[in-house]
Amino acid sequence: MPKKAKTLFIIDGHAHIYAAHYAPISGQAFTSASGEPTKATYIFTQAIFGLIERQKPDMLVVAMDSKTPPFRTQIYPQYKANRPPMPDDLPLQIQRIEQILAAMNIPVLRVDRFEADDVIGTVAKKAAADGYECYLCSRDKDLLQLIDDRICTFDIKTGTVTDSETMRREMGISPHQFIDSLALQGDASDNVPGVPDVGPKTALEWIGRYGSIENLYDHIDEIKGKRGENLRSFKDRVFLSRQLVTIDCNTPVENDYDAFALKEFNKARLVELFTELGFTRLLSRVSAAAKETAGQDSARQEVKPVKGTAVKPAGHDYHLINTKEKFEKFLADLKRQKLFAFDTETTSVKACSAELAGMSFSWQQHSGFYLPVKGPLGSKCLDVSYVRGKLAPIMADENVKKVGQNIKYDMIVMQNAGMPLAGVYFDTMVASYCLDPQRSYSLDSMAMDFLNYKCIPITDLIGKGRNQLTFDMVDLDAACEYAAEDADITFGLYEYLKAELGKEPGLEKMFEELEMPLVPVLAAMELNGVSIDTAVLRRMSVEISEMLEKLSEQIYAHAGSVFNIDSPKQLAEILFDKLNLQSLRTGKTGPSTDASVLEQLKGYHPIVDLILQYRTLGKLKNTYVDKLGSLINPKTNRLHTSFNQTVTATGRLSSSSPNLQNIPIRTELGRKIRSAFVPANKTYCILSVDYSQVELRLLAHFSKDRALTAAFAADRDIHRFVASQIYGVPLGDVTDEMRSRCKAVNFGIIYGQGAFGLSRSIGISRGEAKKFIDDYFARYSSIRAFMDSVIDSAKHTGYVQTILNRRRQIADLKSPNSAKRSQAQRFAVNTVIQGSAADLIKAAMINIQRKIESEKLPVKLILQIHDELVFELPAEQAQEHARWISREMTGAIELSVPLKVDTKYGPTWLG
Repeated sequence: MPKKAKTLFIIDGHAHIYAAHYAPISGQAFTSASGEPTKATYIFTQAIFGLIERQKPDMLVVAMDSKTPPFRTQIYPQYKANRPPMPDDLPLQIQRIEQILAAMNIPVLRVDRFEADDVIGTVAKKAAADGYECYLCSRDKDLLQLIDDRICTFDIKTGTVTDSETMRREMGISPHQFIDSLALQGDASDNVPGVPDVGPKTALEWIGRYGSIENLYDHIDEIKGKRGENLRSFKDRVFLSRQLVTIDCNTPVENDYDAFALKEFNKARLVELFTELGFTRLLSRVSAAAKETAGQDSARQEVKPVKGTAVKPAGHDYHLINTKEKFEKFLADLKRQKLFAFDTETTSVKACSAELAGMSFSWQQHSGFYLPVKGPLGSKCLDVSYVRGKLAPIMADENVKKVGQNIKYDMIVMQNAGMPLAGVYFDTMVASYCLDPQRSYSLDSMAMDFLNYKCIPITDLIGKGRNQLTFDMVDLDAACEYAAEDADITFGLYEYLKAELGKEPGLEKMFEELEMPLVPVLAAMELNGVSIDTAVLRRMSVEISEMLEKLSEQIYAHAGSVFNIDSPKQLAEILFDKLNLQSLRTGKTGPSTDASVLEQLKGYHPIVDLILQYRTLGKLKNTYVDKLGSLINPKTNRLHTSFNQTVTATGRLSSSSPNLQNIPIRTELGRKIRSAFVPANKTYCILSVDYSQVELRLLAHFSKDRALTAAFAADRDIHRFVASQIYGVPLGDVTDEMRSRCKAVNFGIIYGQGAFGLSRSIGISRGEAKKFIDDYFARYSSIRAFMDSVIDSAKHTGYVQTILNRRRQIADLKSPNSAKRSQAQRFAVNTVIQGSAADLIKAAMINIQRKIESEKLPVKLILQIHDELVFELPAEQAQEHARWISREMTGAIELSVPLKVDTKYGPTWLG
């Protein structure tokens, strides 16, 4: 048997660093404790580890661009002239990456006046000639020209390999012909001119037909139209472009295969670097990623050059349980387990509407079971009634611990399937959120981040778009592989995340005593749903339509013409071209007309206020009034929103499908929507219990301000009290305007509002606003001291912490950019206050639901909206239930100031 050729992986360094820098990871903080930016460094390093662990290359090098201008600028001075300067935070990260690569004993190749592509081409061609298999790790299309029998490109992220056969099949040309295709189409990013109006499709078509640029020009008369004219007119540019896009494979660089060979890492140096940078998750991978010995080469996983296929580890043991015989054996094993990971497969992403297609289980890594109860026509599935009779007692056993990923969804599905879940012990999504509330919590992302495993994408089974299948239509063998993998990976994540939480006692306590007990509460709320009076919404829709029609007529009168008010382009023409209002910001399609711009233009022309009213009414109608009725579940005749536990960085819950937390209540019409939320039973009522000024009370608690604490203890009007102190007048002499200004400052302090924001919100000059804020902090110096202490602590530790130990990483506190630094300071203070308010209401919800269930009370917790809880209960018992619920809410967490709630009840949510 011939000996397998050794593999050389060559990484396009700068390309991967830039891709890491711009990776769309929303909200996640990427800074070290010292404030150093680390996003590109972390993502790049993680990719290198993943490549080594999954592909096990024999040799690995990183090619970087020269620090001097490339030789191509001598041929064409405009080459890459349009490229923006490197982002400010990248040079330091590139230095860090090179330090990490040095510690990993991975060579960095860089040659003056040559680009990374030239280095890659030279090294690859020499290595291929010497009998090595070369994988060019880059998404840069220019490198396709280098492909030959021993050279292919490799996408680190997806595992996709492209070889010459792939190119011929998908592009219709060979690798060496690709240079001519590039020359014709040019490259705007590199300022390679090419031929105007000729894109990749046309260029490939021409070269596929004629074989080369020279032969194309020999048949120039066959190319008609504008493109033919351009081809003739810009012939010189085509040959110039070919010079620019051709990779120089004679760069002065030597192939030192001993230096390229993967070696043991300098573990001590890597630990030092990762500790300094805060890369705690990478520390555990330092030892595991050490090079295998030569004798283990035969066990390495071969990379197969199949387009679109990602390399996955093997060695798992998944079982399809679709007969009674298999089920009985599975059940006997399951009954012996005290803990297992569990997942459901269903027909819908909406839990309350989903039908159960199957269940998967795992209680040891690399092993899993799938029990289908619905499948394609003709497939062999288990009878759900039979399964329910055998499985329901285990699922309902409090002493058997269940682990899941977003297990709230599975609880709802199983409840509706007649197999309610008890003993819910660990949710991997929630655990990861507790450890870092600013990352991705999808199973696929966590599998890659924590287990270095690429899961099967669900789209591989059900597809996308209009032709998407439901899971019960998926072939059972494929369904088993996917579903059992979900349970298996969930179990692996449980073991990893439980250990990580164990390193942080405060976070572990929050997870066990607050976030996990909240999961069944939210599941119950979603199952409860809320009843909607659609007749109210229909009447409102007619009313708003009439108001919109009148507003449209007024807008047209001011504009002097009829136009599409909903078209940003047409609106911009009216505002800025016809009415000559000042354009404050330009977007991709022209002058911006978004809400922030219109708010700033208020007062300059009557049409602006009318447009803002029109938009508010339109959003109200389209988002809520006309939509809520269509979202009612026909089985329950109720609306079931989803309450999201792992979305906000502060710990607050969010609502989706539909988002009921965004129903506007500042306008009478917005509040009126609440009148459509009613009890299903006419003898019941809706009870609302809302924390009063909870964030200000928390501010007083944290700052220990004596005056504020005393005012809250005496149950004073806090805004009037503050106004009397700031203005130095008796309480009785405080005017409504004084109170309004102090109210704006009180709440503005929590959100870090500055002089500019305050001046706009209460209509005073920026100078007056600044003096007002200065006077406020002079009077309440303890609040300033509290805010400063939060920021100082976050600078030192890299995070802030709430009253129940919730953490949030805060980036940019040491940023040289003042805007970023100010924003980070606002995030820090706001997170402590808002996050503690979230802790408070979550604790209250848990206590209330426990009492409802333990005493079997006729009360349903149906909604949570910011600081408000909404219940459905018997009208004749409203006062009785309001009293104990109020006690639970005000006593959920002990503060140095008294908590207060406002209660109201009636036939609708409005009252």
